[in-house]
Amino acid sequence: MLQILLVDDERSVVETLAETIPWESCGIGTVHEALSGKLALEIMENHDIDIVISDIRMPEISGIALITEIHKRWPHVQTILLSGHADFEYAKQAMAQESFDYLLKPVSDEDLIESVQRLVSRIQMKWETAASYQRALNAFQDNLPLLQSTMLQELLTGKTYDQKTLTDKLELLELPYTIGEDLAMLIIRMEEHFSEMGNSDIALMEYAICNIINEVVQDHFHIWHTRDVHDYIVVLVSVKDSSKLFSNKHETPQTMLEHYAAQIQTNVQAYLKGAISISVSHWGEFPNEIGEIYERAVISMRKRMGQVQGLFVTASDEKDVPSLYTIRSLYKPPTLISLLEAGRFQDAELKIEQIFEDLLHSNEYHDIAESTIEVYYALAGAFTYIIHKNGKQLSSILPAESYRYFQAPSYSTTKQLMDWSIRTLHYIRDDAEQELKDNHSTIVRSVQSFVDLHLASDVSLPAIADHVHLHPVYLSKVYKSETGEALTAYVYRLRMEKAAYYLRTSTAKIFEISELVGYNNTAYFIRVFKKFYDVTPQEYRESLPV
Repeated sequence: MLQILLVDDERSVVETLAETIPWESCGIGTVHEALSGKLALEIMENHDIDIVISDIRMPEISGIALITEIHKRWPHVQTILLSGHADFEYAKQAMAQESFDYLLKPVSDEDLIESVQRLVSRIQMKWETAASYQRALNAFQDNLPLLQSTMLQELLTGKTYDQKTLTDKLELLELPYTIGEDLAMLIIRMEEHFSEMGNSDIALMEYAICNIINEVVQDHFHIWHTRDVHDYIVVLVSVKDSSKLFSNKHETPQTMLEHYAAQIQTNVQAYLKGAISISVSHWGEFPNEIGEIYERAVISMRKRMGQVQGLFVTASDEKDVPSLYTIRSLYKPPTLISLLEAGRFQDAELKIEQIFEDLLHSNEYHDIAESTIEVYYALAGAFTYIIHKNGKQLSSILPAESYRYFQAPSYSTTKQLMDWSIRTLHYIRDDAEQELKDNHSTIVRSVQSFVDLHLASDVSLPAIADHVHLHPVYLSKVYKSETGEALTAYVYRLRMEKAAYYLRTSTAKIFEISELVGYNNTAYFIRVFKKFYDVTPQEYRESLPV
């Protein structure tokens, strides 16, 4: 939805337009108001305004001067000018400044709505043009290395795709890998002065190291690289053409890759003046075994690393690394903590169900007891973290039965542990929803109190939002979701209801009632009152029983 700014030195004009025009049906999501050109420019600097509707004759900065400045500083912003003077000179100036439309005051709702709708259509067409295939393709190419790196990170951490999606994604990202082919990995740790560099310098060294790798292996291997959560460079390797790979029958992909890895280590030391450790993995099938290959290679390097630098670890050195079943879903992104922080409770429940499915599956490979302990502490840690992060104690959220599990876990089966995990998640979810509801209710009460007290002065959306310390767009959404009524509609309705009350209970003149409910222009007040009640204020008063 677009944002519009209404500018007029008469408060009643901008407030009437803000309240009576059905902006949402015109494609406008947020309405801003300014009583001067200076204030309008300040709003422009702090908000992403799409359309400005401005009066021409204003003190200090005229409407013509305002749109001239706007088009200079924000050329994408569209403008509509209003004027009470049917003077062709104004129209010529408006056209010279490329204003979209020029309307005479008092403008009818129908004319203004029609003009805004045409303008919104023009803006949407521009967006569609900006999102053209060629522009998207250029942006895609610019970000291709990052997209390739991100996909490899996802595969390393357990993300899976169906066969068609994976094939399409590999083709889209220009990656020469096929499902079922053999692959290996190089795990590289940057050492010596590399580790002391800042992030930008590290990224540059990573780029340089990957260039060296490509130069060394490009005749025989495809490479696909990323940097993992441990700051290791991970390089996926596959054979380009096995029929042309070997110079003698005793050479294998493994021996050649180990030979190249040693050469890479030497070249990095010679050209970049820094040491690296390299782990050369065993070979496996793409993509099903990519996670296992990665984990074994990382573990192999860590077991031998200590304080030693410049290590060279090969697959033959991995024999002492045990092959144990791991609960991958427990650590696969998005993690349970990430889902809880984002308030994605339904996804968190699905995550827990997947964890226990993997846990039961692990029973086919080894004793489930240790894996159950691992799952319990991971879940209990995640629940404790999110409750404490929300500023609460476990005992204030959980009933005694669930709280006891944190003091002394008392499950005897995985089913009991799973049931406890789901119940605990529900308690956390219910507390978060209640807190959000209470907070929103407090915001609504504060807004309504402010509007009631300041009805005769400034109750514009920016003023109300400033009072409750929220962004106007967010405030509008909160108010609408809690009450079912738009905030501007509430202000308009309250003004009309108060005006009717004064007409029924007082002898105040129409212009006095107009000012009491925030309209300095009596003619505008009569117009909006009639639009609300279908009668003028005087007719309303005369229809009252004596």
